[in-house]
Amino acid sequence: MKRMRWGKRFKDNRNWVKYNEELVVRGEFLLDLEWVMSWDSELEEMNREKVGAKYQYPESLIKLQAVWYQWIDYRGIEGITRKLVEIAKLPAFNDYTTINRRVNRLDVEFEFPKDKNICVSSDRSGMKFENSGEYRARMYEKRRKFLAVTIIANPLTGELFECDVSLEGTQLSEPEIAEWNMKILMHRGYHIHKFFGDGSFDAHDLFSFCEENKIETAIKIRKTAVFTEYNTKRDRELEEYKKLGYKKWAKKKQYGKRWCGTETIFSAVKRKCGEETRSHIIKNALNEARRKFWAYDWMKSYSKQA
Repeated sequence: MKRMRWGKRFKDNRNWVKYNEELVVRGEFLLDLEWVMSWDSELEEMNREKVGAKYQYPESLIKLQAVWYQWIDYRGIEGITRKLVEIAKLPAFNDYTTINRRVNRLDVEFEFPKDKNICVSSDRSGMKFENSGEYRARMYEKRRKFLAVTIIANPLTGELFECDVSLEGTQLSEPEIAEWNMKILMHRGYHIHKFFGDGSFDAHDLFSFCEENKIETAIKIRKTAVFTEYNTKRDRELEEYKKLGYKKWAKKKQYGKRWCGTETIFSAVKRKCGEETRSHIIKNALNEARRKFWAYDWMKSYSKQA
């Protein structure tokens, strides 16, 4: 059954002319080759004091090929790169084996914002391990494996801070991952004003952490929540939640803003880059899933700076 919405009807005040241009520029990003001007200097820096075989292709090329891999396989990427050499846009091309090896070894990092005052939201979603069909899964696998993806983002700006990927059943809990990443952000000098999370983050330790660091919380309390005898931060939040009820509590806490830093990002990445990995090796699949979010965030940042 279709669920009825409550609250005021959403009014889209987006600047569609500006947003449309950003989407177009994301396409330009896929063929932006300005970095080629520093091909030789980048290789010289990469090979400085390197023991063994020297790098022949700069990291900038590998990163761009890692983005292409969201839609094209490694052999197809070799073909694109070879064609760019033919039309004199690149000095050399690498074969698909080299692309595969270098991309899987790529250690991608998310860009941190310049503004030191931030809000944080977190959530988890699943992605499919391999894109094999039902027949292959039934004949050769006991059960289809899933990857657990937990993201940390700013719900007010949509900036992605970190993406943690692990095999289903081996991951840390969502509150543990959120607390760990908030510690890293604070260590980098960021002041976290508020944390948003769904019922999965309803944990005493996370509430206590936020209270110790003066972080306001907008964490949905579980329906089965009970009071303790210690009058903790979570107990006080539970009391307020029961007193106001979900709708009034959500309005007061601005809980709906959480979606821009969680569901919106998951939806965009899965829609643009797919929700399954091609890799057959678990380690490579974990890295591939993380690169999906990195590629989306990089393209999005590029379009805003253009």
